[in-house]
Amino acid sequence: METTWKILLLGGLIVLTLPQAVLQAQIPPATPPAGTPAVDLSATEQQIYRDYERFEKSLFDVGEQLRRKDPERAELLYRARGQSQEQNILSEMQSIAELLRTKNASGAPVAPQYGPAADHQKEVLIRMKAVLRLLQSQDERERVAAEIARIQELLKETNKIIARQKDVRAETQRSKDVSKNRDTQQRVADETKKLGEKIDKQDQERSQSGQDEQSSDPKKQEDQKQGDPSAPSQGSDSQKPDSDKPNSKDRNSAKPDSEKPDSSPGSKDDAKKNPDGKSPQKNSSDPKGSGKQGEQQDPSGQKQSGQQKQSGQQNQQGQQQKSSEQKPKPQNSDRDSPKTAGREQLEQARKEMEQAIEKLQQQQKENAIENQDQAVNRLEELKARLEEILRQLREDERESYLTMLEARFQNMLKRQQHINTETARIDRIETAARAQQNFASQADNTRKEQDDNAIEAEKTLHLLKEEGSSVAFPEAVQQMHQNMLLVAARLSKQETGQTTQIVEKLIVETLEEMIAALRQELQKQQEKKQGQQGGQGQPQDPTLVNQLAELKLIRSLQNQINVLTRQIGTDIAKDSADVSDQQQIIQDLRVRQERLQRATYDLSVGRNQ
Repeated sequence: METTWKILLLGGLIVLTLPQAVLQAQIPPATPPAGTPAVDLSATEQQIYRDYERFEKSLFDVGEQLRRKDPERAELLYRARGQSQEQNILSEMQSIAELLRTKNASGAPVAPQYGPAADHQKEVLIRMKAVLRLLQSQDERERVAAEIARIQELLKETNKIIARQKDVRAETQRSKDVSKNRDTQQRVADETKKLGEKIDKQDQERSQSGQDEQSSDPKKQEDQKQGDPSAPSQGSDSQKPDSDKPNSKDRNSAKPDSEKPDSSPGSKDDAKKNPDGKSPQKNSSDPKGSGKQGEQQDPSGQKQSGQQKQSGQQNQQGQQQKSSEQKPKPQNSDRDSPKTAGREQLEQARKEMEQAIEKLQQQQKENAIENQDQAVNRLEELKARLEEILRQLREDERESYLTMLEARFQNMLKRQQHINTETARIDRIETAARAQQNFASQADNTRKEQDDNAIEAEKTLHLLKEEGSSVAFPEAVQQMHQNMLLVAARLSKQETGQTTQIVEKLIVETLEEMIAALRQELQKQQEKKQGQQGGQGQPQDPTLVNQLAELKLIRSLQNQINVLTRQIGTDIAKDSADVSDQQQIIQDLRVRQERLQRATYDLSVGRNQ
């Protein structure tokens, strides 16, 4: 079943890359080569449409297979399919195919609209990436959570070694016979060595895991080929063209002359010392220094200019600049590289400890203290690197969590909108015709849909309470869940009137406001990432959403309580409902108001931070 899941994700990656090829090929060259057949972009887009249609269907099929054995992953597939359908990706693809047509239905030629098609294609790609990101969210959350646990464990062990090394340093400062501290320092060095071996083993396992993942992902293989700064073509002298090697032409052209006997003494020795043909810095036959590096003397005694040296330096600088541009950014290298950042500092700290042990044995107190201080400094650098990785991983975890919540709320919103539409439609059935049109059965079906949505809201509430950094979101979901239960109870009594529909509208308003807040946070997350890549990033907020979004949500919840209070007052004035039912709703509103008061207080004192 795990293999089926990976195949599904791989299919999503392949389908995602197909529209990019069409997008790049949408504007054909002004003068195509003779004999080249014209590309039918409309037919290509239609093929992509069929591929994505099969992919969308496979989301449901695999979800059905996983529904019993892995309900959480099955639910993720259902949400991804629902999001894809909500975004109308297939209909957008049909529109693009129509814009790219070169013939109409009657066969007459028409001009394809490349500009609008390209705009639509970009929008479709954004929507497809969102669906793919949702599919990857669960595996990504698991990977990030495991990596966070690993880094936290390494950070914990690093702090222990730092504390023990500082104790050894202080003991060395106090001792008169520092040789007694040798064994204590050796134990700290052994612990440091064990930590290094542990990191090496973890890095090896992560590297192997990364190679297995890339071998099954053609997109990552292509990205690695295009962006790998360690490729042989960039760093190997053997791969450089001759034009990048200084004086390579002159050496080849001067080869016949170099075979002639040289009258200058020591020329044979110089040739042995300089097999690449470069002149030594000093030449015995040139007392005036005409044999300086970068200048050569031809058989006629004329010096070659230093232009070749300058050209070679320029080429070398160009190669270095090109290589530096292809290096990954530091913000990503620590997190994405199979090698744990700071490993070099740990090894340097161990070497400093070994040197301190030798100085302690030799009774060189000041030198030993200096090595011990250097060891502490290197360990502090390792700690800083690990803390930076941990911060970046937590940002990734937060982004994945926000994406997951948004997808859940989107799915719930789509269901609720359908429930609201059905409730309004059923309510419009005339009283006399209700028995004939099976009014009770339709109301009961809508009630079942509302119960299912309430179960989804309850699951999301548990997730938010477990996360624990938000005050308003759990309260909003809890009130929404109660509203859903209220709607289900009224539908079970076949009450589809104004009060039921008002409560349903409040549910939709809550979902829309929470989705808007999550999208705003995701946008801020992306902007902060871009700022960090430019060196201007700020630390991420520790809460799920910012305080302003929480306050807006609390205001919305208070407004909902006010709306329901007014509606119940209207029902009581009309005496149009059961008194016991009204009393139950009033009691529920009182409890809601008390909870909202507590949530507002918790937010004001910062208990969520």
